[in-house]
Amino acid sequence: MSTEVTDTIQNEEIEIEDTSSEQDKRIAYPFNPNDIEIETPPYTIGYLIDRMEHGEINMNTDFQRKGNLWTEEKQSRLIESILLGLPLPAFYFDTANKEWDIIDGLQRCCSIENFCVKKTLRLKGLEFLAEKDGKQYLEGLGFDDLDRELQRGIITRPITVNLIKKAPRSIRFILFKRLNTGGLELTPQEIRNAVYQGYAADTIKSMAKLPEFIRATGGKILTSRMQDRDFVSRFVAFYLIDYSKYQPGLDDFINRSMDLLEKEDAKDIENKFKKALNLSYEIFKEDAFRKRTDLNERQRPINKAYFEVITVLFAKLSDQNERELLNHKCLFKENLMTLMANDRYSNSLSRGTGTKDSVNIRFSWFQQILNKSIEGIKIKISDDNKIEDIRL
Repeated sequence: MSTEVTDTIQNEEIEIEDTSSEQDKRIAYPFNPNDIEIETPPYTIGYLIDRMEHGEINMNTDFQRKGNLWTEEKQSRLIESILLGLPLPAFYFDTANKEWDIIDGLQRCCSIENFCVKKTLRLKGLEFLAEKDGKQYLEGLGFDDLDRELQRGIITRPITVNLIKKAPRSIRFILFKRLNTGGLELTPQEIRNAVYQGYAADTIKSMAKLPEFIRATGGKILTSRMQDRDFVSRFVAFYLIDYSKYQPGLDDFINRSMDLLEKEDAKDIENKFKKALNLSYEIFKEDAFRKRTDLNERQRPINKAYFEVITVLFAKLSDQNERELLNHKCLFKENLMTLMANDRYSNSLSRGTGTKDSVNIRFSWFQQILNKSIEGIKIKISDDNKIEDIRL
């Protein structure tokens, strides 16, 4: 495991969600091992330097964590380790594109680039090579200041490089997830953005920037760690694939929808999304996508699973039903508070949200509430969890 800097997601405006389940531990869609090809060629640091000089390693990928997070001292000690001949952790690259994407080893690559290519790094804080025979040795020197023998020692140093040459996208996702286990571990959405670069990733990115999305969520969904794109991806997944066809786990399901998205008209999906967001804001205002059981309770954080349900089912409403829902919006909100007071439904939005049962409950029950409200029917939930009419 690499020692790259840790980065965690913290956003008090989003309710913590537990998507885990025993089902998530199994691969929902088996694959053929022959479809995977990973090579480990006998490369040297000089080979990486050559690719960096020619722009053939993507150092600024949209999905990666920021580069150059290491201090000059930490970068210098990596160079010192190379000069001492100490083994480095393996590098992992996805070679699907001309510019290799870094799966694991970004900070090490940045350190090598800063010292050997950009030549902006001067060695600082060395432990073993700062002095020699009581005199200053390498402390404060740059790459060009080193004698030829030391430069050659860096360039010819063998390293372990693993190249993903061939793999279906679903498997690339798993490989990214398993191989990127350092301190700067990527989120599932960041990995998805890497694997589905192009039309799908660009569409998700564009939808996350919509002013309707920002307004409906009150600007509370951060762009850091692609949290905003994760929300949009959940909408796209359940909009393109009906919840009744859901198979755990949630990441696999969303990934399947990315393949479908590439065959869809992005503008049509975007318009449906905007319709759902506008309707959500018109009904709930600043309370959109937040669980509420009482009008007087403190506002809760935005719930991702609730966002997913509301936007998907609102997007599929006919114009006539949308008008009827607006006519009964007060009743609708009352019915939703009744629904949210039910532990089984509330749990489907927060605990084990990636299970088939949770997905079915949160969509099917909400759909019933939606239909009843459009018809002007007040509801109650019986002790055996059945939604029943209260005729007004």
